[in-house]
Parts: sequence; C-alpha cells; structure tokens
Amino acid sequence: MNYVFPIQPSQLSLLMEYYQEYVSDTENPNAIVTFRSPEVTVTIFRSLKVTVQGTQAREEYLMWADLLEFEPAPDPAEGVQSVPSASSPRSALYGLSAIGSDEVGTGDFFGPVVVCAAFVRKTWIPQLEEWNVRDSKQMTDEAMLALDPRLSELLPHVLLVVDNPKYNDLVRQGYNLNKMKAYLHNHAIKKCIAKVPSGFEAVIVDEFCPKDRYFEYLKDVEAYREITFRTQGESAHLSVAAASILARCGFLREMDRLNAEVGLRLPLGAGPVVDLIGKRIVLEKGFDRLSAFAKMNFKNVEKIQTLMKNVPR
Repeated sequence: MNYVFPIQPSQLSLLMEYYQEYVSDTENPNAIVTFRSPEVTVTIFRSLKVTVQGTQAREEYLMWADLLEFEPAPDPAEGVQSVPSASSPRSALYGLSAIGSDEVGTGDFFGPVVVCAAFVRKTWIPQLEEWNVRDSKQMTDEAMLALDPRLSELLPHVLLVVDNPKYNDLVRQGYNLNKMKAYLHNHAIKKCIAKVPSGFEAVIVDEFCPKDRYFEYLKDVEAYREITFRTQGESAHLSVAAASILARCGFLREMDRLNAEVGLRLPLGAGPVVDLIGKRIVLEKGFDRLSAFAKMNFKNVEKIQTLMKNVPR
C-alpha cells in the first residue's frame, strides 16, 4: 500500500535530516531523493509530494501526519479472508476443545508486551467461524476491536499486560525476551486452566522458541508441560486466533493510554520512524521519561542518543 502526503518547502529539511542514513539511488527524474530502510521506502518528489511504501508504511505515514499536522487518510479495509472451509485442510487439533496462547508487542519499541490465553469449547467453533475469527495479522485493528467485546464475553481467558516500566525492570533482572514470554505464557495458561473446570483436550502455544528451551526458561517455577507448540498456531486452532485478537486489543488499549499520556501518536515497530518520536519525547520530557513508554534494551535507544547529539545546546 502506498501513502502520499504533501509537504511545504520549509518541511523538506526535516525529512532529509531524519532519513539521511537511508539515502538510495533513484532513477525517477521527478524525484528529489529516495530513502530505503528495512521497513519503508520513502520518496520525495519535486512537486513536494512524499510517497511511503513498505511493511511499516501506515505507521510511518501516521507519524508524519502527527508531526506535520495534516489529517491522515482512513486506512482502507482489508479484504475479507474467511476461515478454512469444510473442504480445506485443517489441523488435527482444529475440532478439539482447547486453550490457545499468543502474544503481541514484542517487536515494538513503544508499548507493552501482552500475552493472552483463551479457551474455546468445540461447540463454540461454528460461532467463531461465523464471526470470521482468524489470525490477528490478517485483520484490521478496527475489525478486532469490534470483535473484542463478543470474544471477551464468550471465552474464558486471561490477559497479561507487561507495561514498559515492568518490562525494563525484568530486563535489568536478566530476562531476555523469550524467557519473559515463557513465564507469561505459563502463567496465563495456568490461570486459564483454573477458569475451565469442565476440562479441555489440548493446550496450544504459538511457537516462539524450541520446546526444550521453553521449559529450560521455566526450570525454577512450576511449569504446565502438556503443551502442543505450533508455528502459525492461529491456523491450528481458533483458540490461538482468538487469543491473538484479545492480546492485540489489550495492546491497542494500552497504546491509547500511552498516546494520551505522552501527547503523541506513538508509532509501532522498531524502524527509523520511532527514533524521531523518541527524540521528541526526550526533548520535551527528558531522557529518564523515555522508559515509561519504551523498551530500553532496543537498539533504538542508541539511535535516539545519536540524534540528540545533533541538537543545539
């Protein structure tokens, strides 16, 4: 998806400064310059229109809308993707009553890590199919937020939110991200099991590390061990898909709170777009306040510190 917005001549230097390390060759005679980062490609044209493309294009576009104070275009609705039909291949787990667990926020510099474990009884599967429950990465945030109240009411679930101060404290204690996720999944699963006295047939975790490593992380705690680990777990069972939606909605609510607190739209991901916002937070609130909004073990912190060296004193 391409996003386009106009800039004023006085705003050109802001984009040039921000993207300077990503300057790339361009063969377009109408372009002033093209920048290519791992997440986005940004081209500034002689007409002073800017195009943004890439995996983080929407987030980058919204950041510039906030900084340059223009009204962003609405996000076009994604095409509807249905759940597997009766004739489509399905996991052997699909028709079971199961608890699924998934997480979001682990790749985002700003915002929390959220883990959700959710129980789906086999008799509820047709209802979830009717609601078009699927992998959260295939859905718009608006669609997920619309589903959230119905899923929350129907499904026993546990939602764990690790805010930025707690995340940074765990890192100081020696937790890496996968160890943190293992503890969160284990805790959410055990609490969800307690909400399902009628029993279940499987527990499924969207795999993020090898099974042996997962239990190695949990060697000092009581670990629930009867787990099926699946890559693309959302396709294996709707409990994982529902957990991913509930986790995403919990993440979005926390981001709304942080946005209101900082007075900015905090971009997602960990690309160059977050560095400029991080710099702005440091300028307005001081470096010590950054840890209230960000994961301080990300490399973005070093980049923000570098940007700050260029600020006139």
